[in-house]
Amino acid sequence: MAAGKPLHDLAEDLLCSICLDLFKEPVVLECGHSFCKSCIDKAWDSEKNSSCPECREALPSKMYTVNRQLCKVVESSQKFWQYDKEEIPNQDQKSHYLLGLHECTEHNEALKVFCQDDGCPVCVICMISSTHKGHTFLPILEAVSIFQDKLKNTVSSLEVKMKHLKEYQSNQEQNISGIKDEAQSLEPHITSEFAKLRQFLQDKEQKLVQQLKDEAAGILEKMTENLDNIEEMNKAIQDDKSNIESILQQKDPVLFFRGITDEIKSVMKRLEEEEEKEDIQKKKRKGVFNGELVPGSLSLGVYRGPLQYSIWKEMLSVINPGLSHLTLDPNTAHPWLSLCKDLTGVAHSVAKLHLPDNPKRYDTRHSVLGSQGFTSGRHYWEVEVGCKPDWELGVTKESSNRKGIVAMRPKDGYWVIYLSNKMYWSVDLSVPLLGLSMKPQKIGVYLDYEGGQVSFYNAGNMSHIYTFSDAFTEGLYPYFWLGSYSKPLKLFHLKL
Repeated sequence: MAAGKPLHDLAEDLLCSICLDLFKEPVVLECGHSFCKSCIDKAWDSEKNSSCPECREALPSKMYTVNRQLCKVVESSQKFWQYDKEEIPNQDQKSHYLLGLHECTEHNEALKVFCQDDGCPVCVICMISSTHKGHTFLPILEAVSIFQDKLKNTVSSLEVKMKHLKEYQSNQEQNISGIKDEAQSLEPHITSEFAKLRQFLQDKEQKLVQQLKDEAAGILEKMTENLDNIEEMNKAIQDDKSNIESILQQKDPVLFFRGITDEIKSVMKRLEEEEEKEDIQKKKRKGVFNGELVPGSLSLGVYRGPLQYSIWKEMLSVINPGLSHLTLDPNTAHPWLSLCKDLTGVAHSVAKLHLPDNPKRYDTRHSVLGSQGFTSGRHYWEVEVGCKPDWELGVTKESSNRKGIVAMRPKDGYWVIYLSNKMYWSVDLSVPLLGLSMKPQKIGVYLDYEGGQVSFYNAGNMSHIYTFSDAFTEGLYPYFWLGSYSKPLKLFHLKL
């Protein structure tokens, strides 16, 4: 054992406090403590803010230097360490050996017992001291084993949580990518829809401006032509007037009568005749000495009327989708519902109607479908719900169940929202549809078949209420449930 004593004396200097083994490539930190190079690198990799594992001094620079002197000491101690290994062949013996390196600061005894109450290693003298009276103790290696098992279980739990978090992270990243892709695809759609409206307004503006220019040009052409005629007549009259004035200045009576030509006599005669015929009708007739005023005015009502409203009404013809004009299918209506002759209205019947049963007809729900089914395209219709306390609206697929208890869910072929107990609901949600700033008097239903979308709006201000997203593979029909008997359900363009 004499050969092993130098190792006992230098144990704390030769063992890395992290791996509890002989130093390998020892390095010294700025604080003066030494560690294996690989041990300190690994310790710092797991820390955001680097520090000394022994004294906890902050070392933001993560600097260290090779401890060459310690390297030589470790090298020269290898044979003693090998001898010590022969005396401590297994890990348990090594642990017992390492325990001898730590002493109680109060009693200078080896720390061989663990106090469970205080959660710290103590010596055997501490066990019988008043400080630890009534406490529970374990052999320190047994306590280490227990805590190692707990830590291993904690590590396992953390690994499970990390796995779940990685899944959440992956799903969240996919959702983020999906939202970005969807936003990129929706932006050109919005731009395209507004471009169509702008193009329509631009074309209409140019057409109306050109119409105004053409109308003004036509009137001005007639007025200008008439103005030229008036100027010509005025010039002729000026000439006749000058000739007459020249004759009037003649002092010689004989020459005076010689100057009165047949033309002047004719002018005077025409003038006298026109002055005698000054009734309204003849005034409007163009005479030799009477000009004619060409009246003209622009169509003010066309260019300065309810221009925006009239253009808006014209715009309805190019809006896609436009407002669908629906009729109701009598073969689907519940027997307690009465349809109008033109299939544009429905109400609760005072008595149950005797109608033939068929697979399409509802036999328990007071419901009816639209006659028109949709297998493609975009469609929009509005339903006036008014103050009804309850209703259901949406679409259903052609093969959906109409008999008995009907499950109103998308997986059963129903995409609907409904009003119940003064709250608006969707079967997709476990809570009421919130965010409605005002009670809708009219509900808009939008179907984009290829886009797999059914959306609902407050038709009063076109604020969005809710949207279903799904894949449609068969015909879809507008669906209506009238609710209670108190009030009828009125559809836009339909009277229910």
